[in-house]
Amino acid sequence: MSSIEVRNLCRSWGDVNAVKNVSFTVPDKSFTVLLGPSGCGKSTILRMISGLEQVTSGNIMIGGQDVTNTEASKRGVSMVFQSYALFPHLTVSENIQFGLKVRKVPAKERQERVLDAANVVGLSELLERRPANLSGGQRQRVALARSIVSEQTVCLMDEPLSNLDSKLRAEMRDEIRSLQQRLNLTVVYVTHDQVEAMSMADQIILLKFGQIIQQGAPAELYTQPNSVFSAQFIGVPPMNVLALEQLQTDMLSENTQAVFSSTANTTSIGIRPEHISFAEQGLPVEVFGVDYFGGETVFRVKHGQKDFFVREPGQPKISTGEKLHVNWNTEDMYCFDKEEKRLYS
Repeated sequence: MSSIEVRNLCRSWGDVNAVKNVSFTVPDKSFTVLLGPSGCGKSTILRMISGLEQVTSGNIMIGGQDVTNTEASKRGVSMVFQSYALFPHLTVSENIQFGLKVRKVPAKERQERVLDAANVVGLSELLERRPANLSGGQRQRVALARSIVSEQTVCLMDEPLSNLDSKLRAEMRDEIRSLQQRLNLTVVYVTHDQVEAMSMADQIILLKFGQIIQQGAPAELYTQPNSVFSAQFIGVPPMNVLALEQLQTDMLSENTQAVFSSTANTTSIGIRPEHISFAEQGLPVEVFGVDYFGGETVFRVKHGQKDFFVREPGQPKISTGEKLHVNWNTEDMYCFDKEEKRLYS
């Protein structure tokens, strides 16, 4: 078993509380993503799980064993960093087996493990090259191979794809996810990129200011956000959140107006861009931006002083400057209170 349980975890430096009473469970052989903006505490949590950062209070359990005060080298985890952390004077083969050599694994076994790991990540033909002669994606594969040869069932990854271009990031996302499933790894993955989180995770832990805002499967966070922060952090373009005081509510459908009156304390509403449609009647808007993406088009529209997004399939013949109306179904609308928490009707 290689499940991870984090209980009431805290980390502070003087008056600065970077992680505040965080608790979650990572099931065995699953892929969990710690997601959030810079400074939310996600990398600090990962480093505490690995043993590279001291815990102020709380407990960390790996495989049912309390490792809170256990040395990093004895926790049975491997780690992949953002910076690759490769030795420039060593070959790919030497970089991959460096940790095994330090642990005095016999040379024959080291070579067998290196060949197996290199084959898994597609580096078999590059074992004699040095890092300077590798692309960014190949360097990241070396870091992954180094993690594989350690034969640890828990793998911690700290923004491993942030140095790669968008095309290569997409390819590496698929490779890492496939690798995790083939090797039955328990993975905790840190990123600020919600596309990575949505495409890779079994479970997302969404953080803000050192606290968990929401956790669950990607589809759950997308369709059932519990706050304005969750609603707008997940989704591209983000959910439109419109304050009622900014809207001509009398121009909306009777069903929509009825929701406002039946859900007390509503101060703003949220609608995903794909759930808003241009219509003959509804909220008056002016189109001020058009982004074509081939199979879909995202329109930036303005109602009064409020800007928001409308996503339509294909390429509708709508141009900037046009004055139109938009509408949406009430079942696609979310209501939020003044504390930016979701209201459930």
